[in-house]
Amino acid sequence: MTTNINFHETFQPEQTYIAKILELASANYEGDKFQISEETGIPTGDKKGKVEPHIKYANYMGLIEYSLNRGVYKLNLTDLGAEIINQDKYLHEELSLWLLHYCLTRMDLGAPQWSYIVRKINKGFNSEVSTSFVSSSIQKEFSVSSLDASKSVSVVKNSYSSGLFEPLQYLDWDEKLCFNEKSENIQYLYLYAYALLNSWEELYPDKKEITLNELVDALCIGKIFGLNNLDLDSVLSSLADEEIISVNRQLYPVTIIRIDSSSNMIQKLYSKLM
Repeated sequence: MTTNINFHETFQPEQTYIAKILELASANYEGDKFQISEETGIPTGDKKGKVEPHIKYANYMGLIEYSLNRGVYKLNLTDLGAEIINQDKYLHEELSLWLLHYCLTRMDLGAPQWSYIVRKINKGFNSEVSTSFVSSSIQKEFSVSSLDASKSVSVVKNSYSSGLFEPLQYLDWDEKLCFNEKSENIQYLYLYAYALLNSWEELYPDKKEITLNELVDALCIGKIFGLNNLDLDSVLSSLADEEIISVNRQLYPVTIIRIDSSSNMIQKLYSKLM
């Protein structure tokens, strides 16, 4: 498997810079990395810098689409990016951070190492794995050098330990990596709905009904948001009450029927915030 897991160079995502890229995309901006740097204050150089990594971060986060032609970037907002810039353009809300965290962990559309660590390395709450195990697993999964794997793991670790995602307290990572259990938050109901439906549309585009096992093991909604089985079941019941999904508890395993779409959840994402 050949994937660029070091698209970010050595830079973790920074809240201010993601917001700046989002703002440029809202104006359908076109320019090279030096012009973008001048417009935003994001530092860049001839060979390295933070402009290009943050364009790629914003794309993996589902906020923008971009094209690159002869060094010139063309930036455009996605529907998700447009809603975020309307509701929380500086990314101050924890709901926004959870949303960016989710998008980075998407199976095919997210950043590959984020997806792998959260979906595959994560074996359950409060179970520990060593940093060396994470690095060696990344090295093997993506066929990269031990140095590249270590750099990539360090960026992910720092983004949750002291960076953009630190407020989520999603994991603890010193010498050992431990994923934390979180409580269901009813204010995030449409975030859960968006993530569930978006993952479903990505992985099972032709299936209107999946089993609970598929939802847990493939969509990984519990892992992504730190929800235990009871909280996840409560979320599913709430989504059924909203007629976003239907839950058939007469079958074993339980099945879930998709009624609505992720695109219809976007304008509702922030509607339950107090």
